[in-house]
Amino acid sequence: MSISNQTQKNKIYAISVVGGYEEKIALIFAERAQSLKLDIKSIVYSEDLKGTVIVEIGDPKDLFYLIRGIKNVKRRRPIAISLQDVIKLLKPPTALPTIAKGQLIEVIGGPFKGMKGRIVEVYATRNEADITLLEGDSKIVVTIPTEYIKVTEEK
Repeated sequence: MSISNQTQKNKIYAISVVGGYEEKIALIFAERAQSLKLDIKSIVYSEDLKGTVIVEIGDPKDLFYLIRGIKNVKRRRPIAISLQDVIKLLKPPTALPTIAKGQLIEVIGGPFKGMKGRIVEVYATRNEADITLLEGDSKIVVTIPTEYIKVTEEK
């Protein structure tokens, strides 16, 4: 049996929960599904998707038993969603440009869009960089997200 045939039988639901409790509720769902022998295929949550736990279930009747009595579930009526919607929500992040000190750049977003500058410092943990703007009379150093930077020239 192919994957597409399996997911056609299974239903996918988005369950609204209190923000910050997604992981805890997903673990509670997993324990409850195992102890009650519910027809749960998968349970997914993402830090990027606040307040939502996604559940794939074979028998929709089991959904009632899964969420019954759990304190931090907001709505008792889950929303049915398609597999394509789940794939869109959980797509991997795009790769950020590799930048280093001394490179000439162009700002492609934010309030400094269109300006040219030079990289002074790169903060990889925060995905930000300090740049010196080359336009204007004074040299201004600003911190901008690396996603707003396009490298125009190497060192």
